[in-house]
Amino acid sequence: MKRILAPAMALVGLSALSGMAYGQAVVLTSNTYSWGGFYAGVNAGGAFNRTCANWTPYVNGVPVADYVLNNCPNNSEFTGGAQLGYNFAFDQIVLGLEADYNGWSSKSKTRQDVYTGAILPPGTYTFSGKESPNGGGTVRLRFGYAMNQWLPYVTGGFAYASGSPTTAIYFTPAGTTNTEVLSSKTRTLNANGWTAGGGLEYGVMTNLSVKVEYLYLQFGHGSKSVGGACTGPGCNFAPGTTFTSHNSGELGMARLGVNWNFGGP
Repeated sequence: MKRILAPAMALVGLSALSGMAYGQAVVLTSNTYSWGGFYAGVNAGGAFNRTCANWTPYVNGVPVADYVLNNCPNNSEFTGGAQLGYNFAFDQIVLGLEADYNGWSSKSKTRQDVYTGAILPPGTYTFSGKESPNGGGTVRLRFGYAMNQWLPYVTGGFAYASGSPTTAIYFTPAGTTNTEVLSSKTRTLNANGWTAGGGLEYGVMTNLSVKVEYLYLQFGHGSKSVGGACTGPGCNFAPGTTFTSHNSGELGMARLGVNWNFGGP
């Protein structure tokens, strides 16, 4: 259900825009709607990613061959923000520059793996993480082709994100109820990358427009390692045992927006 949240919102947005166009009493036959000038607005929608803590155990730099990882699922969250931009209109060609910032709701993510092999101590390994607070923004070029009140466009540019992720690894030895903390850390995260996407904007009236937009953001693949050790019963980890997380750094956003056009030279 979560994996279809953002695409479903995009389809709802397209249906709403189509309904507005159908309800217009007057259909313009020439490109009389003005898209040029400064504009500002707000947006809301869904953000989804595959950046959960996909931890892999290693012993002396070698992956543990008999450790089976549970899949890292897509996660969807609510997102909302604001945008500011300027359009240069050359008849039907519209070139623009837009900057935006969006926050998304904090969410804890937990994954458990039950290990019964012989390389690591057998038991249940629990990996959890939380981003709080978190958000990101973009600075993008927009290229559109105006058809009266309709403006389909493509866009791309610079993306950034920030947050304070907390990650923890817990181990419960087989046959016991005693849970050991292998690692628990909070750090400051600042990431830069790129974004690309597209959208469709519709001019409701002279200064007001609505849009539906999708952006793909890529912040690069990353990894981080922590040591695996504890002192309780069943904690007989081999020297050189570590856990390494592999993050995809991918984020998608589908959102609806409203813009107010202030005009300009």
